[in-house]
Amino acid sequence: MPGMAFALLTSVPPVVGLYTSFFPVLIYSLLGTGRHLSTGTFAILSLMTGSAVERLVPEPLGGNLSGIEREQLDAQRVGAAASVAFGSGALMLAMFALQLGTLSTFLSEPVVKALTSGAALHVLLSQLPSLLGLSLPRQIGCFSLFKTLAAVLTALPRSSAAELTISALSLALLVPVKELNVRFRDRLPTRIPGEVVMVLLASVLCFTSSLDTRYNVQIVGLLPGGFPQPVLPNLAEVPGILADSLPIALVTFAVSASLASIYADKYSYTVDFNQELLAHGVSNLISSLFSCFPNSATLATTSLLVDAGGNTQLAGLFSCTVVLSVLLWLGPFFYYLPKAVLACINISSMRQMFFQMQELPQLWRISRVDFLLQVPGLCILSYPTPLYFGTRGQFRHILEWHLGLGKGGKATTNLDGPPDRVAEPVRVVVLDFSGVIFADAAGAREVVQVRRLASRCQDAGIHLLLAQCSASVLGTLTRAGLLDRVTPEQLYVSVQDAAAHALERLVRRSIRRGSQKLLGCDK
Repeated sequence: MPGMAFALLTSVPPVVGLYTSFFPVLIYSLLGTGRHLSTGTFAILSLMTGSAVERLVPEPLGGNLSGIEREQLDAQRVGAAASVAFGSGALMLAMFALQLGTLSTFLSEPVVKALTSGAALHVLLSQLPSLLGLSLPRQIGCFSLFKTLAAVLTALPRSSAAELTISALSLALLVPVKELNVRFRDRLPTRIPGEVVMVLLASVLCFTSSLDTRYNVQIVGLLPGGFPQPVLPNLAEVPGILADSLPIALVTFAVSASLASIYADKYSYTVDFNQELLAHGVSNLISSLFSCFPNSATLATTSLLVDAGGNTQLAGLFSCTVVLSVLLWLGPFFYYLPKAVLACINISSMRQMFFQMQELPQLWRISRVDFLLQVPGLCILSYPTPLYFGTRGQFRHILEWHLGLGKGGKATTNLDGPPDRVAEPVRVVVLDFSGVIFADAAGAREVVQVRRLASRCQDAGIHLLLAQCSASVLGTLTRAGLLDRVTPEQLYVSVQDAAAHALERLVRRSIRRGSQKLLGCDK
């Protein structure tokens, strides 16, 4: 179901989404190293590909096309999407040849969350026309998000009451079901198939009530049975679409590497990121021959397979069996499926990404402290890079420079004020380790430098605090001997807690110094 839904984002017929949910899964199961990973359609890639397709093959002005003209336009768009997939696959193979899998080390959690949250907002606004029953051209280029919102608000009086009702009922079913699946995951023997139930109910309702003819509700229509003939994309178009294929290739790798890392850490195995480049490159390259658009790891299908007990790449073949049955036998049953239901499936699948936006106030509060509300004597240092061989020595030098413990340090000099004015020395340092997603053997050796730095901080009267460190990284730090110099009382779950403790410590110190001055004991 998500495959057909994401095909709408890509501006291609729904059946192409089924192709993209079948061929990439087969290929990745042979080449991938993420045991729990499932590949196929993904909202972010579909949205990016759809923008490229609309730019390469725009819809004629007016949009009133005959049946033959619509088929010709769809065929051109399918070819354009396949060409983008071919180009992104070729670029990932080039990245594999250059052994660029190490780029995964720079995928910090804030970067991935920012990417997915922004994409979720784009997906929501792009699906508004389908939810409201409006036939609007997709906005592309700069400020497309605001252009889409303006177009929807302008055309709001022309909304279809029937499709608006279908959308409201669909979301009223899908959202609570997804919430139940999350909250009672441990109690349910299997997930409630809300999308399947919604598709069946909507199809039956549309067929029995003739919503497509009586109220002009847009439906999926006939899904061609079987598989498409393999066709080589127009190679002459590939150089012209590299500007679209490159960001799609990077996002494919970023999303897939991040998701693979999450499950690899959870189930204690390793992922070869260079091999992942090969797997996804071959997957996109070969599947493009069968009219597929760009694909990557998928969060929803991966979660479903993990909950069902899948422990190897072969578990993805289960989803292939479902898609195969639809392509060969069940396609006619989706003829009356309203496209508004597919749009609702798209939006409900973004649930987790929408919830990530709740972290924005917290990130803003941290940002204001970092950039505007500098507290005298307090230094909050964020290190958004993994501790690995590529950063060997860099971490220690950066800390020494900020704390004034190294050559040319800045901690005791006010660089923004007059040259002869000395700033308040740093007394408390909070190391924000939220961006340190892992530490390898070289990073463990770097930890020894952190331990020595803690000793130097103590000798210089600087109190060192460590905040928001992941369990895996903290384990590495502990094994490397960090707790020989840093006590558990110096470890904090969040930056806010560490900053609150630091402020309390600075206030106590200020009161103590004031008392000493009153007693004439200040040294």
